[in-house]
Amino acid sequence: MSAAGDRSKVPPGWSLFSTKDTFSGHAGPFWFRDADAKTPGVGFVSRPLHANFHGVVHGGMMMTLADMALFNICFHSIGRFHGVTLSTTVDFVAAGPVGEFIEATGEATKATGSVLFARGRIACKGVTLATFSGSLKRLK
Repeated sequence: MSAAGDRSKVPPGWSLFSTKDTFSGHAGPFWFRDADAKTPGVGFVSRPLHANFHGVVHGGMMMTLADMALFNICFHSIGRFHGVTLSTTVDFVAAGPVGEFIEATGEATKATGSVLFARGRIACKGVTLATFSGSLKRLK
């Protein structure tokens, strides 16, 4: 399987996002819903390197996906901005399978001049794996 994972597992309407030598570049690769989509979304094809000792997707990978999704959700809502994560809460409800496309989506819940709030869901094939919420601090 290539570094981008198995493209056949990625639904239509998603584009590969490459950040090369950043944390997300090493953790991913990640796919983003195309810019003209009505719903935001970030996903990845889970591979063995994303697994924990039990052979399911590691919670840290799910938290990374949630964090990236918070930014994507807020970007989708208000447009381009620079920011950092203030807080993220993730509630795990099911194990993430290895070898499948796992995606996160959600909605912005509030935007102030300096703080953005959002919540969302991580799922695989329609099954909820986790829910998340968080806040982002806008940088100037």
